[in-house]
Amino acid sequence: MTANTDFNNLIKKLSALDNQACQEVAATAVKQAGVIVQSQARLLISSDTGALARSVKIKNEVKENQATATVYTNSAYAPYYEFGTGPNGEANHQGISPQISPKYKQTGWMIPADAMTVDKAEMYGFKVAYKDGEVIGYYTKGQMARPFMYPALHDQEDTINKNTEKLFKNKIRELCKK
Repeated sequence: MTANTDFNNLIKKLSALDNQACQEVAATAVKQAGVIVQSQARLLISSDTGALARSVKIKNEVKENQATATVYTNSAYAPYYEFGTGPNGEANHQGISPQISPKYKQTGWMIPADAMTVDKAEMYGFKVAYKDGEVIGYYTKGQMARPFMYPALHDQEDTINKNTEKLFKNKIRELCKK
């Protein structure tokens, strides 16, 4: 996140007034930034079960006067959703972090028949594989990337900066009244 000159000036003024107040406001701002990113990440996920969206969590910490908010998911399939898979993922991975260079499997593969219903496979665009009239699996060349974590932070930078600036301005007003 980049901060503008006004924001830096506010921090200097607040630090000069009360270092404890600065730390409190910074911790609040970081915590609220985490909530903003978590909410946006959840909004960017479209799934029929909602499990991936529910898996997006926040961990807030304050250590040695430094506040952090970590927005994360421990879902095993989140990276596949974020970055895509196979040739389809490689062909369409716009919106992922420019600092990430995933390596994609270059061939398609078959998903076992018991992994989903035929209706669901067709909804995802998989081709149904039959043997002797029985479904044996579903052919896929992967899925395109559907980034949710990186854009949740990247696209909310202005909102986070404005919210942080507002919190600092309010604290300065409060301290100046004392």
